[in-house]
Amino acid sequence: MPEPDSSDEDSFEDLMHDLEDNIFGIEQGEGEGEEKKVEDKKEEGARKPRRKSLPALIDEATAHDILRDFMKEKNQRKYDIMGLEIFFKPYWFFSYTCELILKDEGGNIVDSQEIGGRTAIDAITGELVDYLEDLMENEPIEVVDLADELSQMGGDVRVLEPKISKTELEKFVQQKISGALRADKENVSVAGFELLWSPVYKFWLTIGKRTHNVQIDGCGGYPINYDNVPLKPKSWIDILRDDISLLKEPRKWGQFLKRTKTPTISSRIKSKTNTMEIILSLMVMALFFYGLSERSVLWIIGATIMAIALFWYMNRKRERPPLPPIQQPPPSQPQQ
Repeated sequence: MPEPDSSDEDSFEDLMHDLEDNIFGIEQGEGEGEEKKVEDKKEEGARKPRRKSLPALIDEATAHDILRDFMKEKNQRKYDIMGLEIFFKPYWFFSYTCELILKDEGGNIVDSQEIGGRTAIDAITGELVDYLEDLMENEPIEVVDLADELSQMGGDVRVLEPKISKTELEKFVQQKISGALRADKENVSVAGFELLWSPVYKFWLTIGKRTHNVQIDGCGGYPINYDNVPLKPKSWIDILRDDISLLKEPRKWGQFLKRTKTPTISSRIKSKTNTMEIILSLMVMALFFYGLSERSVLWIIGATIMAIALFWYMNRKRERPPLPPIQQPPPSQPQQ
């Protein structure tokens, strides 16, 4: 019987060892590759600059209150809110100095003054943003991380990307500042560019048959597009409503009295008419018309009773006979 060949056993064992080494080597290589990818992502995240933003100091309820006051200021009382969109808008902040030079007709320099400050432009439209300049100067506001602010606000909040790059920013800003200050572009210097985001509440409204949008800054509560909503002229009903709103609060009666004491009214009344009677008559008329507009029987009856009482008082006052004039004593004759 032939003996088994030892070389065949050795070759089989070597083959198994090689197979084990290859298997474990592949697994170890895959593990090292995954760890390396994680480390590369961490290093990439550490190298990538964190985006900064102004904090969202205005919540959604406060934004609705600001919108209501804004529409009241525009005298737009009938409107429908169709939707609300919240997003973070980019702004380029920078510092500038400008030398203003005053020249005479001959081109000679008469006077010069250097001004400067820190302001911002919209990184999408390129418009100068005055309200952020006032906000940063008047109130101590600390910038926060944009990612943290997004996680706190939650919901469907978008982040808009800037369209003006940093490479073309210097010349663009110099032209903007020189145009706003009416100065030569060579006399304007800019520096310290910083990209910051700011939260914005965008309301979609329907006024009549037209659609408008009102954007409110979520940090300071300023209306961004103030001129987008037209100013409606006030009618006599609007004026009466404003007067009634002043009369409802006793603290604002002084404002109402100042509005009634106008030069045009005082020039038309007679000199013997009491100013307080005019004011009371206007108040009674305002209450009466307010009752008609609101269809309130109590306001109409109350205003009618007040009008009758005021009319009786004014007639009773005019029926009183005037006091006789005080006669001067006869001059004393000198004694002889």
